[in-house]
Amino acid sequence: MPLVSRTPVRITRLRFPFAVRVEAQQGAARLRDANARRDVRPGDPFVVPAFAHFDCELSAAPGQGCAITFEAVPDAVCPRMNAIHHDKHWSRSLARLAFEHPTVDWNAARLGEQWQVAPRLVRARLFAEGEALHPLVREQRAARAFYMLALPDAPPDMTPARLDLLATQSGLRSAAAFASACANLFGIEPAQLMPGGQDARRPHAPAWAGWPLPATAWLRTPG
Repeated sequence: MPLVSRTPVRITRLRFPFAVRVEAQQGAARLRDANARRDVRPGDPFVVPAFAHFDCELSAAPGQGCAITFEAVPDAVCPRMNAIHHDKHWSRSLARLAFEHPTVDWNAARLGEQWQVAPRLVRARLFAEGEALHPLVREQRAARAFYMLALPDAPPDMTPARLDLLATQSGLRSAAAFASACANLFGIEPAQLMPGGQDARRPHAPAWAGWPLPATAWLRTPG
């Protein structure tokens, strides 16, 4: 399901633990990071480097909306990865764990077991890379749910109940918590980029237990 906007909007400081292909299905989008900007139009996608913050401006024209999708790709598909010297190995590792296993309670003790280091070193290593454990986990849970909405083959009929289920499967309490996290982290609520607009802003319906496929079935991250 592409993210769709009929008015100009800006999504800020997105970051994923893998490289992401951003593709426009309609209209144009402008990607910005700390070093460059790039316009994306239908037939001309762009791959954003892994674990790099970027903004995405959807430039909807009068009478014409803008629609974009995200899809994970291996680092090797992104030419810019070769020119980037990543110095956040521990942080990216945590981001990947939180993204792929969002319902796990990621704390210093559990990460210490995962990385085979003393728990006190976990926070020290993240701090040295300019990151903090709980804010990074929270960011990646919200990023995961946001990414799942923008997959090309995500369900097009994202009802409030399905959105609530997607949120809880991404480690968030509810769709309302997902909306709040996106507003705080990315400057926009998911409802602004979905069919139905304001109708999906604050869903209250209970999760639909009969939904046959969990959100993880859509996720295709590179190995």
